[in-house]
Amino acid sequence: MNLITDKISFNFKFVLSLFLIATIIYSFIFYMMDSYILSIIAFAGLFVYIICIKAIDENDYDRVFLLSHLHIVISAACATMILGWDYGFYLVIIAIASTAHLNIFKNRLITYLLTGFEFIIFIIVYIVSNVYFPKIAGDFVELFYLSNLAFLLFLFVAIFKIYNIVNQTNIKDLHKYKHELKAASQTDHLTGLINKRALNLILSKKSNKTITIAMCDIDNFKSINDKFGHNIGDEVLKTLAKIFTDNTNKSDIVCRWGGEEFVIVATNTSRANFINQIQNIRFIINQTPIKVSNTLSIHFTVTFGISDSGTDSHKLTDQADKRLYKGKRSVKNCIITK
Repeated sequence: MNLITDKISFNFKFVLSLFLIATIIYSFIFYMMDSYILSIIAFAGLFVYIICIKAIDENDYDRVFLLSHLHIVISAACATMILGWDYGFYLVIIAIASTAHLNIFKNRLITYLLTGFEFIIFIIVYIVSNVYFPKIAGDFVELFYLSNLAFLLFLFVAIFKIYNIVNQTNIKDLHKYKHELKAASQTDHLTGLINKRALNLILSKKSNKTITIAMCDIDNFKSINDKFGHNIGDEVLKTLAKIFTDNTNKSDIVCRWGGEEFVIVATNTSRANFINQIQNIRFIINQTPIKVSNTLSIHFTVTFGISDSGTDSHKLTDQADKRLYKGKRSVKNCIITK
């Protein structure tokens, strides 16, 4: 898990641990008040919060929120009906209902249903407590009211803190999405090489650096697609991309220019060495088979046009392109350097 996810998990576990301790204390006090029903309901929270804490380790926040919501609301509703409004348990219902805006549930319908359920419970409690249950006086009225008010304030602070952490996660996810989107817009999905747009951006930042550009085109690529299918054509493209990346320098830039055209930019190699490198690559290409079936393999060839060395990438690209098509119009499977 990442740091932000760990923070969220820790904060939820901390809050649930406090709830667990509180429910044990409440259960004991209710027992001392001879309110055994409330004592049993409160004590049930011990098992509820243990389940919730374990659910956090499984990243099952839906279960955490649903179980904790239901237990707290039912406990507070029963306490309000039996003890009366002076004890302040209605504040707990208000507090827990306010967490709905966090939208923790994967299905937002559950959030709306739970909020509606809590609202209905509040109305039922108001009606039933004033009609059927007399107020129970006791020595704990002020204590309960203050503790429930403290719960309300504590939950608001906890919500604010968790909301900030969730917001940080959302911002981080947004930055990650933007980075992935940017990478996708600059990468050829088939070969994994950078695309024409990305290469132009890179070259614009190397405007003062001497470079040499080789542009190549797969010979008779349309015929390969037509005869053997686009899957084999894709295999040719991926194989060629791998040959380029495996046999060029780390400082070289390899790009799928578009269709069956590729560009290699030498940024830290003399032109003579770069030409030798391209000759070696052409030899490897000629010796590399593409498997069509268990009984058939084919070979393909590539024509290269290599520019002079210089700093004007637009001029050098145009020069390499013209030399490439000079080779395509002649014998193909060759390297044109002039």
